Amino acid sequence: MKNQAPSKQISMHSLLRALQRRKLFLLIPVVVLTPAVAFYVSRMPKLYRAQALVGATPIMQDRLTFGARPEAAAALSAQEQIRAIRETLMNDAILTRVNDEFKLYPASNREDREKAVASLKQQIKVQLEGTDVFYIQFEGSRPEQVTQVANRLAQLFTQQTATLRDTRAEQQDTFLDAEVARARQKLEQEQGNLKYIRQSGAQQVPERFADNLKEFASLQEQIQIKSDQITDAEAKRSADLTELSAIEKQGVNDPEPQEKSPTEIQIEEMRRKLAQLKSRYTSEHPEIIRTEKEIRDLEASTPPKSPSIRKQPSQLQMRYVALQAELKAIEPKIAAYRQERSALEAQQQSYQRVINASPGYETTLTERMRDLSDARVAYEGLLSKQREAHLNHRVEKDAGGPSYRVLEPAQVPAAPFSPHRSRMILLAFIGSFAMGLAAIVVAERMDTTFESSEDFEAFTDIPLLSTIPAISASDQARSRNSKVAVIRPTPGRFNGEASEHFVNHRLAVLTDPNSIASQQYGILALKVQKWMTQTGGKTLVITSSTGEEGKSLTALNLSFALASALGGGVLLVDCDLRLPQIQDRLALESDQGFADLLASNTPVLKSEDLRPYVSRVGDLDVMPAGADSVSRTHLLGSPRGREVLARLRDKYKIVVLDSPPVVPIADSHALSDEADGVVMVLRARRTRPELFRRALSSLEAKNLVGVVLNDVEYAATPYAYAYRYYQQHYMGRK
Repeated sequence: MKNQAPSKQISMHSLLRALQRRKLFLLIPVVVLTPAVAFYVSRMPKLYRAQALVGATPIMQDRLTFGARPEAAAALSAQEQIRAIRETLMNDAILTRVNDEFKLYPASNREDREKAVASLKQQIKVQLEGTDVFYIQFEGSRPEQVTQVANRLAQLFTQQTATLRDTRAEQQDTFLDAEVARARQKLEQEQGNLKYIRQSGAQQVPERFADNLKEFASLQEQIQIKSDQITDAEAKRSADLTELSAIEKQGVNDPEPQEKSPTEIQIEEMRRKLAQLKSRYTSEHPEIIRTEKEIRDLEASTPPKSPSIRKQPSQLQMRYVALQAELKAIEPKIAAYRQERSALEAQQQSYQRVINASPGYETTLTERMRDLSDARVAYEGLLSKQREAHLNHRVEKDAGGPSYRVLEPAQVPAAPFSPHRSRMILLAFIGSFAMGLAAIVVAERMDTTFESSEDFEAFTDIPLLSTIPAISASDQARSRNSKVAVIRPTPGRFNGEASEHFVNHRLAVLTDPNSIASQQYGILALKVQKWMTQTGGKTLVITSSTGEEGKSLTALNLSFALASALGGGVLLVDCDLRLPQIQDRLALESDQGFADLLASNTPVLKSEDLRPYVSRVGDLDVMPAGADSVSRTHLLGSPRGREVLARLRDKYKIVVLDSPPVVPIADSHALSDEADGVVMVLRARRTRPELFRRALSSLEAKNLVGVVLNDVEYAATPYAYAYRYYQQHYMGRK
C-alpha cells in the first residue's frame, strides 16, 4: 500500500465543480451578509457636507503659516499647513461659540461642552487647495444648518487670524526689543574688556615667544627622527636573530663526521655477529669465545686516530659569523640612539616649561577681538530684524482688514455625500462572494477524501473493481419505459407502487438498466464472476469503513446484476442485524429472516427449512435481517452462524452478505473470516484515507477482493466525455 493521501489540485474545472457541490459555502455569506449590509446602510443617516473657500489677502499671501517667514513658509509641507490651520480653527472658544449659536449639541455644564467640542472637531474638515487657498468643510444631517455653520466657521477663522496676527506682532516686537537691548549690552561689555586688555598688557609680551615655538617644533622633529632610527635598528636586530636561528637549525655548529678505517668497519661487523651469536648461544659457546678473541685482536692492532684536518668554512658558516658581528654592532648603536633621544626630550621639556610660563597675551587678545566681532554681528542682525518687523506691522496695519478672507461662501448641498448605499451594498456583495469562494477553496484544500478513481489509485495499490456514479432518482424516472430489462419480473411483484419505491431507493439495475450506474454494476458483477471462477469462492461480504457509504445499495444492485447474469441461484443476506435496510429498500413483507434462522433449533438445515426465511424478487433470493435482529448479533460468530453460512454456500451459486461497517462494529470481522471474499465500499467525497487505512488494519482480511468507489461525479473526471457520449448516442439523453 502506498499510503499517500491524495493531493487536490485546484483548477478552473475543479473549482466550478466545487462551486456546484459546495454552493451553500457561497450562498450563505452572500445571502446573510449582503442583506445585512443593505439593512444597515438603509438605517444610516444621510450626511451633507458644505464647504467655504478661504484664501490669503495679497498683502499676506506669503504668510499662510501665521507669522512664519516667507522662506520658511515655502518649505512647509501640506500636512504642516493643514495642521496650522486646524490649530487656529479648532480653538475651543470658536467651537463653543458656534455650538451656542446654532444649538448643535446640549451644553448645560462643562462636561457637555467638552463633549460638544469633541463632536464638532469630528465634523470639521480642512482641505488644502493650494499654498494660499483652502476649504473649511462641515458635515451634518441638515443641509441648511451645515451651510450656515460652514460660513460661520470661515468668518470666525478670518477674525481669529486677524486677532492672532496683532497679538503675535506685539509679542514679536516685545521679544525683538528685549533681544536688541541684550545684544547692545553684550557689545558694550566686549568693547570694555578689549580696551582693558590692550591698556594693561602692552608691556607683558615675551621677547622670544615665536623663537621658542620654532625651537620646540625643531626638537620635536629630531625626537621623531631618533625614534625612527631606534625602530629601524630594532627591526634589523630582530631580522638577524631570526636568520641566526634558522641557520642554527640547519646544523651549522654541528661537528663534522670523520671517516672510518677498514679495521674499524671490520670491528663493527664482528660486534654485530657477536650480538647475533649471543642471542642464540650461551657465553661459553666456542664460536662466541673465538669471535670475542678476534675483536680484541683487531682492537689491539688498530692504530690511534690522527687529528682531523680542518676543512674550508662554508658560505652558511660565513653568513653565521657575519650576522653575529652585525648583532654585536647593533646593540651599542641602539643604546646611543636612545641616549640622544633622551637628551632631546629633556631639551624639549625645558622649552615646554618656558612656553607654558608665557602670559598668553596674544591668545587672550585674539579671543577678545573675536568675541567683540560676534557680538557686533548679532547686534546688527537683531537690529535689522527689529526694523523689518516694525515696517511690516506698520504696512499691515495701514492696509486694514484680516490676513484671510472668504473667497467663496458655502452653498446648500443638493445631495448627501454619505452614505454611498449602492457602493457599499456592491462591496458587501463582492466581499461576501469572495469570502464564499475563499471558503470553498479552503474546504477543497482541506478535503482529503477520495473524489475519483485516480485519487484512490494514487493512495493504494488495492484493486479498484468499479466506480459507481451518483444515482439520481429523477434520471431513473425518465427511463422507466426502457425496453431492456436486466431481470425477469415476477408476475404481480413489480406494480406501479413497487417501481416507484425502487426508484426512490436508487435500485438502478431494476429501474434504469441502461444507465451508466447499471452498466458499472454489470462490470462489477463480471469481475465477481471472474473471481468465482479463479478462486471457487461462493460467499462475498460487502462492507465499508463506516456508515452511509453505500454498502447496502451496492449489495442490492450487485446482487440483482449477478442474478441476471447467472440466471438465478444468487442469495442476498442482510447480515447488518443492528441496522437492517434490505427489507425496507425492497418493501418485503416477510417478518422472518437471517436472525430468526440463526436462532432456530433445526439441527440439520434442508432446502425446505430455508423457504420461510427467503423472499424472491425477480431472479434474486433475498434473506432479510428478520425480527428482533439486534439481540441476536452474537450468533454471527457462533458455530450456528458458521453452519448456516456453510449450508447457504452449498445451496446457491453465490451468497452476497450485506455486512455492518468495519470500524465501529465487530460483526463484520466474524463474517469476513467465514466468507470467501470481501469487497470494501467507499463513498466519494466522504471516505477519508485515514478512515480507510484504519478499516483495513482493523479488518486484517487476507481475502480482500477489491474496492468499489461509490457516488462518483463523472462530470469531474477526465473521462467524462465518454459517458456523456454514451448517454447522448446510446441512451438518447441530454
